[in-house]
Amino acid sequence: MADEQKRDYLPIIGNGEKMIEPVKKAFGGGETTYPRSYIEAKSRISKQVKDIKAKIDGIPDEKRMKEVVITLRLNEKFLAKSYIPSTFFKETKFENIGSRRWTFESDEELKISKMHFVKLDQEGLSSFEQLLESDGTSLTDSFKNDVRKIEELSFLESSEVVQGFDDDWVEGTVEFVLHPYGQENDEMIDKFKQNLISLGVNDNTIKLKTYEGGPTFVSAIVNKRVINKIANFNPLRTVHPLKLNFFPELRGSISDPNLLLPPLGKSISQIKVGVFDGGINPTHPFLEKFSKENKSVSSMSVREGIEHGTAVAGVVLYGDLNQYEANSQLDDPVVFVESFRVLPLSDPTDLDLYEAIEFIEKVVPNRHDIDVYNLSFGPVGPIFDDEISRFTYALDTLAWNYQKLFVIAVGNDGDLPSPYNRIQAPADLVNGLGVGAYTFDYGTADRKRASYSCVGGGREGCKVKPDVCAFGGDVRFPMHLLNTSDANAKWLAAGTSFSAPLISSKAAEILGRCNRFTPLVARALLIHSAQNPNQVDNHIGYGIIDQGVDDILRCDRNHVNIIYSNSMNPTGMAKLPIPLPLNASITSDVHLSWTIATLSKANALHVEDYTESAIEDTFYPHDKKYKFSKGKKSRTLNIITNKDEIQDLIADGYSQGSLPTTSSTEQYQTELARRGELKWDTVVKKWKRMRVSSLENPFLVLHGMGRNGSSDRIDYAVVVTISVPKYSGNLYEDILNEYRVLEPVEIRNRNEVMISVR
Repeated sequence: MADEQKRDYLPIIGNGEKMIEPVKKAFGGGETTYPRSYIEAKSRISKQVKDIKAKIDGIPDEKRMKEVVITLRLNEKFLAKSYIPSTFFKETKFENIGSRRWTFESDEELKISKMHFVKLDQEGLSSFEQLLESDGTSLTDSFKNDVRKIEELSFLESSEVVQGFDDDWVEGTVEFVLHPYGQENDEMIDKFKQNLISLGVNDNTIKLKTYEGGPTFVSAIVNKRVINKIANFNPLRTVHPLKLNFFPELRGSISDPNLLLPPLGKSISQIKVGVFDGGINPTHPFLEKFSKENKSVSSMSVREGIEHGTAVAGVVLYGDLNQYEANSQLDDPVVFVESFRVLPLSDPTDLDLYEAIEFIEKVVPNRHDIDVYNLSFGPVGPIFDDEISRFTYALDTLAWNYQKLFVIAVGNDGDLPSPYNRIQAPADLVNGLGVGAYTFDYGTADRKRASYSCVGGGREGCKVKPDVCAFGGDVRFPMHLLNTSDANAKWLAAGTSFSAPLISSKAAEILGRCNRFTPLVARALLIHSAQNPNQVDNHIGYGIIDQGVDDILRCDRNHVNIIYSNSMNPTGMAKLPIPLPLNASITSDVHLSWTIATLSKANALHVEDYTESAIEDTFYPHDKKYKFSKGKKSRTLNIITNKDEIQDLIADGYSQGSLPTTSSTEQYQTELARRGELKWDTVVKKWKRMRVSSLENPFLVLHGMGRNGSSDRIDYAVVVTISVPKYSGNLYEDILNEYRVLEPVEIRNRNEVMISVR
């Protein structure tokens, strides 16, 4: 921006983390009710154990290891992390090696609970039987209560192993997921491969990847007979089909004259976006100075791939070419494209993308100069709640380990019937952004979800999907894209392939123009700036982004954004003051909103507990108002203005709460959220409108949560907006004057991120 514009520009406010204070809070809960007594539970389970022992004896040696895997299914009342039967696992010789959701029918009602996968041998089962047969005097109440939580001990049914296959599926590439077997993992994998080969599967089509401490993913080309025969291999967790449309169709694509002139290339941006796709045409006049084709997979490029990759790269650099006036010369782009061709794969029959995933896993750790990557491709077909794909897990792990932001197109099957219209992997990742597409209503010109854009919900850990939407166009309002074969023509097309790079470009520009920001802050800012008239839904997620980066990074006089960026331990707590000035003469309502984004280690073994950490937020509007309680009686009083009354209550046996009274926020509109299932999501976005008289030194308390034994620190970024539309003063200046630790973020202008080319 020009110097004059910069003077009038109110940049977003940073240093919010310097206001954070430690805080303690008492957690309480009601008494747990159990579905049955211990006597009833142990009688029920004893019968199930006998049945399991008999079935183990009937498993052929080639279909099992010495230790077998069974399921421990919990009663539906015990879904929460705090109900994991930890004492049970500690006291028995049952090894908990994973979990996933369990859906079942009871009393003609569909119910949802959790199943744990446990590894054991006959000796472990016999020891457990002895515990059940004892008089119970030596058993702890904690162990007995864990037994009371168990609904069923059983084997996984074949129908629970085989997932996502159409009735007319005959043959194709599939992905198997195998349980971890520690030191015997290689032996288990070899036994599984031998099973496949004995069933006629070509050894050359079998590929696998084992993640340390995680599952083994195996890809192979098989037919329906093989699936039916291998489903009872005991260490097999699941199998699902893989379909790949290598280069999503340039929907409705036609050619149109390109009346634009390429940039002069006098300066090149230092801000880089990594693009994994089908390659680019590096000699295209709109790309040759502003992109680089890096080392690629060993296959030969194909025309469709170059077309797709060039179009995607063009959107990263220029956006929709339709926004420019005819015969105008484009400015040197504010970002630079680093292209990595990962398609097509070396083997034309390879539909699992393992070669592409392994290439990505090698590139990302070594490119310290790239923080944002765009992926506008992936396997076709909806995600499965009960299992994770290797592609998704790989990207979540890379994002966690290297603090990178992956921006993924959600897929173009949104106009198929449910559930086939659901988002596609790897857009279900929890540490990145899944991007959908919007277009315009032909009659009203209102923005709406493009019919082809896949819908949510997402998976456990990031149920709101897509995260955001950007313009993707449709037949009537297509995007104008670079044409590979003719620089004097444009492709007119539509798709989430082209909405995703719009967001990738914005994310990278945010990071390049604000040195102090991390990819996590960029993610939080983008979600916070998204606009949805329903606040949140499964069609456009948190909303549509059509603002430029300058708008995302700015404040107005009476609409102020503050950034907090920090980390905390699981179980840790932090108080984040919301800097509403006490000295300001505010008489109208105050609008508050906040977005919290976290990075979480992903656990592919515990799909129902896929995110190992999260942050729970609580809003406290008034730091002087506390609840005083005695039994079932309670009063909320101001500790300053109601001092005398409080003294009387204390003398009468009332006790004061450890923190001020809380205030509920506006609720998400989705059914999943109303059921309170977003607790472990890596994104929180909330809103609150209040009278100014109800606010005094408002604050948020963040509570870190870890599960499955996680002790990793939780990185988080928070964006808070304070808006007082009818305020006659200058809220921006009032906040900076009263909260001196805060300061405007230094935002570099375009010239400062460009290097002159001589």
